[in-house]
Amino acid sequence: MKVTVRVTLEADDDTPAVVHEVFALARGALASDTLGLHLDEAKDLLCAVQSAIVEEQVRGALAAQVACPDCGKAHRHKDAREIVVRSLFGTLRLSSPRWWHCSCAIHQTRTFSPLAALIAERTTPELQYLEAKFAGLVSYGLSAKLLAEILPLGRPLHAIAVRLHAQAVAQRLEDELGDERWSFIDGCPATWKDLPRPDLPLVVGLDGGYVHSSEQRSRRNGWFEVIAGKSMPDHGPAKSFAFVQTYDAKPKRRLFDVLAGQGMQSNQRVTFITDGGEDIRDLPLYLNPQAEHLLDWFHVTMRITVMANMAKACAPHPRTPTSRDHRRSISLPALARSSSASNGSSGTATSSAPGESSTTS
Repeated sequence: MKVTVRVTLEADDDTPAVVHEVFALARGALASDTLGLHLDEAKDLLCAVQSAIVEEQVRGALAAQVACPDCGKAHRHKDAREIVVRSLFGTLRLSSPRWWHCSCAIHQTRTFSPLAALIAERTTPELQYLEAKFAGLVSYGLSAKLLAEILPLGRPLHAIAVRLHAQAVAQRLEDELGDERWSFIDGCPATWKDLPRPDLPLVVGLDGGYVHSSEQRSRRNGWFEVIAGKSMPDHGPAKSFAFVQTYDAKPKRRLFDVLAGQGMQSNQRVTFITDGGEDIRDLPLYLNPQAEHLLDWFHVTMRITVMANMAKACAPHPRTPTSRDHRRSISLPALARSSSASNGSSGTATSSAPGESSTTS
């Protein structure tokens, strides 16, 4: 059996469709190793389809900008350079022409590259998304190996590239974060009543821990505290977040955006479970008017254990003698004398002082 894959490209205007034969393979009798596509065949197919689509996209984009928008004359060609774009389905090497600006208007530069202006980033957002997502789960090196194993990247992917792309995505998210506020409660109880019926309460867990810095020079220096949390709605997936307290300037905004992304309303109850620390306890304040703050059971038992150990370490106070104790101290010697006298008269053996012999009736 022979299989041929063709890609048909149809433009928006009346130009005829273009057909490209991008992939072909042959298959023998059905068996476990001949069933469907192999991994390398799937990679080749994706690369071929990607190249055909991108080639037509680039051709159409350049054709739309070849004429001057002011006078309509075609831009004069100067030269062409190759730009490299990394995508999920192969490394694209695109010919980027440079054109002279038209003399009908004043420009800051004499030449320009329309394709380079359209593709400002040399890595597609989908590839950056997967790199950042895997980098948040495993190390940079393992992320690079895994992506190179399952995707037709077209060139080696190094751990340093994954780290740089993950940092670029993180910086973009930081730039999109709103301003920090001391309170995120808006409106009043009268307006909260008009809101739709909220979902069941959100449960948010917060805890902190200390981490060694990679540049630690002593046992005291080089520590930093990481606060991590998890928001768990009654329906839907949970969301996790973390930040460094001494570095992050917008911790309250970050937590509020996580909760708002899960549909939190001002009339919805939110339960915050923390370890009782001052820094963590103050973080969720003024985020929701229906908030409830609880101490988690682990730290409750820890505090009870500390209190129990303190109670055990305390020395018992001396007890003040009572009249009953006084009577007991008087009666005990008298009881001992009467017991000795009764033992002597009944003929039982009694001990004698040194040098004296014991008598027996």
